[in-house]
Amino acid sequence: MINPDPAKAAEDLDRWAAGLEQRAQRYLRLQQQMNATSASASSPDGTARVTVDSNGVPTDIALTDRARGAEPAAISAQVMAAMRNAQAKLRQQVQDLVAATVPVDDAPARNIVAQYRERFPDEVVEPDAGREVHRELRIGQVEDDAPPPQPPPRRPPGGDGPDDGWEDRSFLR
Repeated sequence: MINPDPAKAAEDLDRWAAGLEQRAQRYLRLQQQMNATSASASSPDGTARVTVDSNGVPTDIALTDRARGAEPAAISAQVMAAMRNAQAKLRQQVQDLVAATVPVDDAPARNIVAQYRERFPDEVVEPDAGREVHRELRIGQVEDDAPPPQPPPRRPPGGDGPDDGWEDRSFLR
């Protein structure tokens, strides 16, 4: 509520404006720190190491000598596990940055933390390595194995009727 005394109302507005400015500065500092944040993690077996940026996008993928001779599916699983582990570390770093920079009970701060928690799961203890999953992807029903319907038969060429078109002859002749 606005104070009826104009001098006190001006002071209240000045305090409110200063508070908004401080809040904006804290969120600007948080954004700068988050933009500079990255996280790295290794896969559970040490085959791969992945670094992600502040958005969780991989910026570096390194494979160790353990990857030599390994099945491609197993290497892929280890790379994905390392990426998920790096993203989980990123999530924790962002939570720590938010807690240290802005009030945690602030709605935008809770929203930032919730978005990172939703996007990036917990660390992977053991990936789904070595399990090959073969799936057949089809459009339509699986039970529908009937051949597609045949197009209607074409009329025999020739004929001079009004319904006869040029479908079997070139108009350039």
